[in-house]
Amino acid sequence: MIDVQSLTKRYGSATVVDDLNFTVEPGIVTGFLGPNGAGKSTTMRMIVGLDRATAGTATIDGKRYDEYAKPLHKVGTLLDAKWTHPNRTAANHLKWLAAANGIAATRVDEVLDLVGLTDVAGKKAGNFSLGMGQRLGLAVALLGDPEVLILDEPVNGLDPEGIRWVRDFV
Repeated sequence: MIDVQSLTKRYGSATVVDDLNFTVEPGIVTGFLGPNGAGKSTTMRMIVGLDRATAGTATIDGKRYDEYAKPLHKVGTLLDAKWTHPNRTAANHLKWLAAANGIAATRVDEVLDLVGLTDVAGKKAGNFSLGMGQRLGLAVALLGDPEVLILDEPVNGLDPEGIRWVRDFV
């Protein structure tokens, strides 16, 4: 369960998230709707501790994200698909994340296959198209076989087949 209580984020005098409250129960797909700049991504970043809240709390099953020893087993995230070292291959990007989180190296091949990147596993992520980078970001989110997924614009840049796969998967 994701529980957000009185979550607020200010940058100087600008309030980008203002006293937000919601709960997401297990098994429920929840979407944020709103215009660019409404605070959707910032909220997701605060839930996983990438941005510090000015006020309020965000927990996942009663704990802050940073309280999980191996967070990829609990929460998979896709917040920035281009978050890769451009000279690292897709497989190596996933392998170092797997090693850092106690995930079997065999899981790397599984998620590469799942998201349709097996054929380009040895290619540098910096040369990936937007859609391929998005697929790699989805592979990262799925790597720990997490209970919770937090996906920011997961179909951005995907071809129709990729969009259908994400919709069916979710």
